[in-house]
Amino acid sequence: MNPVFPLNEFIPDGEPHVFESRLYLYGSHDEQDGKRYCPGSFVTYSCALNDLDNWRYEGEIYNKKQDPLNADGSHDLYAPDVVQGRDGWYYLYYGLDQVNEISVARSPSPKGPFSYYGIVRYPPGTEREKLPYYPYSFDPGLLRDGDHIWLALGFSVDFKIPGLDLKPQNQRGAFVTELEDDMLTMKCIPQYVIPGYGQGKGTSFEDHEFLEASSLRKYNGHYYFIYSSQAQHELCCAVSDSVYGPYTFQNVLISNAFENGLQNNWANNHGSIVQVHDSFYIFYHRHTYGRQYSRQACAEKIDYDGMRFSQAPVTTGGMEGLLKKGILPAARACFVCDLPGGVFIPFGEESMDTARIEGKQIVNIRDSKIIFRYFESVSEVVLITENAGEGSVSLYMRDTLQGTQELSKSVHFTASGKNTDLTLVFHSQKPLILKEIRIL
Repeated sequence: MNPVFPLNEFIPDGEPHVFESRLYLYGSHDEQDGKRYCPGSFVTYSCALNDLDNWRYEGEIYNKKQDPLNADGSHDLYAPDVVQGRDGWYYLYYGLDQVNEISVARSPSPKGPFSYYGIVRYPPGTEREKLPYYPYSFDPGLLRDGDHIWLALGFSVDFKIPGLDLKPQNQRGAFVTELEDDMLTMKCIPQYVIPGYGQGKGTSFEDHEFLEASSLRKYNGHYYFIYSSQAQHELCCAVSDSVYGPYTFQNVLISNAFENGLQNNWANNHGSIVQVHDSFYIFYHRHTYGRQYSRQACAEKIDYDGMRFSQAPVTTGGMEGLLKKGILPAARACFVCDLPGGVFIPFGEESMDTARIEGKQIVNIRDSKIIFRYFESVSEVVLITENAGEGSVSLYMRDTLQGTQELSKSVHFTASGKNTDLTLVFHSQKPLILKEIRIL
């Protein structure tokens, strides 16, 4: 189910890879009820390819203090990616906050532990700062393509960020380069491939320009550049027959905010696609605790016709699809917002004063909408609440009203359906907590 890992685990910015017949997810490491992005050291989980719902914790794979630029641990580890080098070793690429470099660690095993190796370098004789434009060293994405190993990176915003050396010449958009055998040296100056802020007008990328979260994949002879757009909540896909482009915008792969009229509370997004046997899955993240800093990994099955990926829905069931009957913590909901619809989660340490996921439950429910989907079959629904006062809750299945009940500690609905979602619309006089939902 979603989120993919235990409810007390927070791994955003996920890059999924199949290594040694297991699926691994590498990502940043947020905290429960966090106050900033990515304060933790890198950990990873893996699962067998025939059992995608049974993830194994592999432990800490790289400590933030291993980087010589971060011996005191004052910098946070930003979004990583891992690739197997031509020498058979596994290489972990990442950035440190407020440091305009891509660092590299390596290990003989995909589950680590990784040891510091070095910093990505421009081709000999190149002075980065004298180039007319170049990428900011942010969100590295790696692709092994035969004997070629490609590195994608970049960052593009329309505002200054304290501590980041952002200049007009390093915010143009996304770039790609190839790495030498040493896995540190660029073979060529990074090539500009995806337009960023203010660069997409008149192109296929207009309204979906690049922001961050570079990720490269190759399927069926086509190169797919996956990224987070200026809208933040959507993961987009561009396609080309060459890794250096030209790329054409294809579509939105998934949004953690908007879908067919639904609107969730939202902020940034980051993830990518992986193939397991004949199926494809997209990983992304969601936000909890009413802030941008406690993000959790989610995944969905995504359709692919050999050229184009369809937009995947956000669900509770995730990679394994339809849910069976049973008891779910309320935090498994895939949409949580106040009426009439979700809003952007602002930057800062204060939580939003709206319905939100905290731990295993959903808190601060007043006039709010909560959605779980999809269930194989439903005949009865029981809601377990706390702090119930005056008010009501209505149950909808596939947009059809099934009934309305007064709020109480235990609310019972009789409703029959198959392959259905459950939408709960609350009207409460005081902040309510939804603890769990029981499907009978």
